[in-house]
Amino acid sequence: MLLTRRSLILLALTAVWEILSGFVPLLSSLFIIHVSIVVILILIDLLFSPTRDDIAVERICESKLSLLDENPVTLIVTNRWERPLTGSLVDEYPDPARIRPEKLDFAIPPGESRKLTYHFRPEKRGDVVFPRVHFRVRGRLGFIVRRLAIKLETKAQVYPNLIQTRRWDLLARKGALFAAGFKPVGRFGRGTEFSQLREYVPDDEFRAIDWKASARRGKLVVREYEVERSQPLTLFIDCGRQMIGRIDEHTRLDYAINAALMLAYVAILKGDQVGLIAFGAKIQHYLAPRRGTAQLNRIIEALYDVQPSEVESDYRGAIRQFLATWRKRSLIVLFSDVVDPSASSVLLGHLPSVHPRHLPLAVLLKDPELTEIERQAPSNANELYEKAVACDLATSRELAARQLRQAGCLVVDVAPQDLTVAVVNEYLRLKGRSLI
Repeated sequence: MLLTRRSLILLALTAVWEILSGFVPLLSSLFIIHVSIVVILILIDLLFSPTRDDIAVERICESKLSLLDENPVTLIVTNRWERPLTGSLVDEYPDPARIRPEKLDFAIPPGESRKLTYHFRPEKRGDVVFPRVHFRVRGRLGFIVRRLAIKLETKAQVYPNLIQTRRWDLLARKGALFAAGFKPVGRFGRGTEFSQLREYVPDDEFRAIDWKASARRGKLVVREYEVERSQPLTLFIDCGRQMIGRIDEHTRLDYAINAALMLAYVAILKGDQVGLIAFGAKIQHYLAPRRGTAQLNRIIEALYDVQPSEVESDYRGAIRQFLATWRKRSLIVLFSDVVDPSASSVLLGHLPSVHPRHLPLAVLLKDPELTEIERQAPSNANELYEKAVACDLATSRELAARQLRQAGCLVVDVAPQDLTVAVVNEYLRLKGRSLI
């Protein structure tokens, strides 16, 4: 129970009566009467204030929430009390997360309901539980605020942020992918099946230009051909210690999973088969390459609660599992990272072993903070030391990436904000050049 401002003012007046009674003894009886009246009013207000039985609450939210996205959560509060119900509530939410706004005020007439909505922004993937709702309601006389906790358990699952896939689909429908950074790469030449005409973009081959259609439209137009479908692609997601570091609000694994899901989405739209191996010290999930949206849903379900761990990843075991179960030539996309040739010797020793039977692509993630330190001009000794360390790390990392390339692996090494577009563009480039 909390006292309202009205109660505190009345109690403060008792101090005035007490001071005055020291000068005028007759006022001491008024002091006692005043205190008694205030205490009685507070007790009466507490006795007739609303209880848990006077409030009904229902929580409405999606069972599948999106990581680091503003997910709406609605609470429907019903007043069963015979008087207007006024106060505020706070929904108890699972950590780590943020909500906006944190407190919701309400004033509900008797027998009516109100919908109160806030936005829940989870910062970790996996299963979450909303356990209860905390109320602060005013008493009938306005002297007290009663605190009530109503148990209301709601379970949900926090998935990787799928906003990117919905945005890609919208851009694809609007024909605005090039403006967003995606580079449509077609397959041109003899023996291919014509698909459509589209506007010329940089990197298109000149022999693909349809001059007659360009003359009619007054701008360059190219002929696009269908590339081969049903080509296999397997996503290797490293869940070990290399992926545990955080960049801004995400772990490295979060960035990798978001990019991997986008790549899977695009590949499935292109008619290709997509598989998955998520691994750390042991294989956590394995899905053989398949086509269709059902496979995309299986990949999402497998990855939504995968968390990085402080263990050394077993690259050898993951590759052996793949080679033992899949014979057809495939594009292997490994989402991991390298530090230097020595620390990354296990990865450098096993990923190139799949070449040339398969086409390996290593997707690495640069740390923008180190990149910024490397670029800045130092102004004191500490900054000079930091820059020296950053340059040394960058050189060692580049050496490890160069060794991967020399061993026959393709490498995508970009900043987090460029990862998704870079990975999808590399896939489209390989597919358009018939390298898969």
